[in-house]
Amino acid sequence: MDYPFDWRLSTKGALIMKLIFFLLAAAYLLLFILRWLLSLAYLKKGQSSSSDFQEELYTVVQPILSGDPRLENDLLANLQQTEAVEFYWLIDQSDPEAQRVADKICQNLSYAQRIRVFLMEDVPQGINPKSYKIEQIIDELTRPYLIVLDDDSVIDFSKMGELTAHLGENVILTGIPYNQERSNFWSKLVAAFVNGNSFITYFTMAEVKANHSINGMFYILPLELASEQKLFSAIKDYLCDDLAVADFLRSKGVEIIQTRVTCNVRTTIKDAKQYLLQMKRWLLFSSIYLKEHLDWKVFFLIGLPSFLPLPTLILSLILGWPYLLLALSLLVFKAVWMLLYRQSILSNRLHLDEVIYEVLNDLLLPWLFVYVLMTPPVINWRGRKIRVTDGKIRYE
Repeated sequence: MDYPFDWRLSTKGALIMKLIFFLLAAAYLLLFILRWLLSLAYLKKGQSSSSDFQEELYTVVQPILSGDPRLENDLLANLQQTEAVEFYWLIDQSDPEAQRVADKICQNLSYAQRIRVFLMEDVPQGINPKSYKIEQIIDELTRPYLIVLDDDSVIDFSKMGELTAHLGENVILTGIPYNQERSNFWSKLVAAFVNGNSFITYFTMAEVKANHSINGMFYILPLELASEQKLFSAIKDYLCDDLAVADFLRSKGVEIIQTRVTCNVRTTIKDAKQYLLQMKRWLLFSSIYLKEHLDWKVFFLIGLPSFLPLPTLILSLILGWPYLLLALSLLVFKAVWMLLYRQSILSNRLHLDEVIYEVLNDLLLPWLFVYVLMTPPVINWRGRKIRVTDGKIRYE
């Protein structure tokens, strides 16, 4: 008598799990399509022309640190695309390799006349090096617009004509990052995280007017605004400078403009340890953003889509291989769609293995979130342990 009763219960339980599985899978698919449609709508609103970009108005400021093998190539890539843009390179006195790279590039006189190299003293403890260095040289700037750019980032200057529409406005403009680093497995995995999320996060949130942050690797603002507000002095004790810049300027009534200007971020990740440290750092900063700006738009368009693969995958493993195959098919569909979408924006060479890495990233991301939630909010930054709670630099 017990066996049929137990069998009916298990059958009912299986039906419930199947229903939940299909609901989760449908939610994941529908949210992805919604995010993509919003992203596409925002992309289509902007048109740019390289002939409109007034190079003589801009200074690129780059704090430079050696260590990435692509440093020289990335610095050159920005110079080679421009003729009149000015470059300020901020290099530590204690970094002979970065100085060597700068000296080598400056041997080309056509580049040297547009480059100023500043050798910086050691940054005081507890201060963000990037913000501190820019603060030290901001009075040296003479052109009306400041472009803050990381040393591993390459701007697509052909799209910079979009900035012309905002000349004279008291706004901060931010670019859209993508990653084409393909040197090894871990670099490709980080690239998949950036590429699988960037366009359907930054563009999507801008379309629904919920873009509360900037891409810290690349942003533009009027020099007068930065100087009058003492921006870099105000944020220099914050570890996550992009969130700090955005929050500080928004508190002063400054609007954030998400541009369609793409920026190739080519960070080389050497091994699994560096990958885990990098992802933990980014996800901790994301958790700070979510705490400060969580609303229904952020929840449904950023938070929920990141977590849905985890319960869907777990249920598929319980229900059997047909459901696992369906779950994986959804991730493959999303990855292929995003690859084609990026191709339409970037016009770069297609690498089909990006699909594999993006699926792998989507499978790993929820577990990485769990790892971040279950471990102390501590990161290793420049050889020191820092507790990440409110974005400020707090050494352990």
